[in-house]
Amino acid sequence: MDSAGHAALLRAYFRCGHETSEAWGAVLGVSPTVATAFTAQLLHDPDPEPSAVAAPPQLYVGMWPHAYYKLLAHVFELWATSGTNPALQLPPTIDGVIEDRRALDRILALPVSVVRAIDGTFEAMDAFVHAVGGARGLLTLLGVRCTIGSQIVCPPTRSQCMAAFNLKHGGATVRTTLTVGARQWTKHAQRSLDGWWGTNKGSEAAKNALGDAKVTEILDTMVWMNTHGLPNGPIVLEVRQQDGYGARWGVSGDDVHFRGFVEPYMEDGHASGWIH
Repeated sequence: MDSAGHAALLRAYFRCGHETSEAWGAVLGVSPTVATAFTAQLLHDPDPEPSAVAAPPQLYVGMWPHAYYKLLAHVFELWATSGTNPALQLPPTIDGVIEDRRALDRILALPVSVVRAIDGTFEAMDAFVHAVGGARGLLTLLGVRCTIGSQIVCPPTRSQCMAAFNLKHGGATVRTTLTVGARQWTKHAQRSLDGWWGTNKGSEAAKNALGDAKVTEILDTMVWMNTHGLPNGPIVLEVRQQDGYGARWGVSGDDVHFRGFVEPYMEDGHASGWIH
């Protein structure tokens, strides 16, 4: 089965493989509520039609621009045809992060026969999902890493992230044209002594363009993605590139909002104002 065949199977499976949220919860190893949100987001498709899309140049570098079930389809095809576990392509853990490797190690221990047994039936898909460890295993195959605070949340798509980033700061009635993302970018431009964030100058339109360019750079080069809870409660999608620079989006049901950029992990970062 090629990636287009896998994509069609995955789309059908997550749409109607089970009739109730309770049944999905049992298969995915999560609560019915979490299962409903997980399958809906996995199928959320920014493309105008459910057509096949090309494989990414690098499986786990850069944020995938299409529906996540389509990325899973490429993972399945790569694994089945090459015989090599795709999780071996995950980039190294970034500095300052302690990764919980239990889900990853479970997947790395699986034989290729697990994916080659997918024969187009929902029963075979159930068996595969069970083998990889439910929703947590599927997230790992999507490149979503796991730490002590990770949550079982399928991340927002790239288009959802950019839409939240480009909302006008202060709401529609405010006269400013500065975007939410650009407003956050101005806070970070002064923190990197080597100028990594760029220079905060120019008109609001210029700042919007600079902020957009920087978040696009981060999304294009990200090597780390995690959906986790912050100490004060909210769940966020956090992405980082290899040097640790990154961005966060809050995720609450269907609501996706840009929370801000993040600096590389550093000792006593709050005390130093994250200036580095």
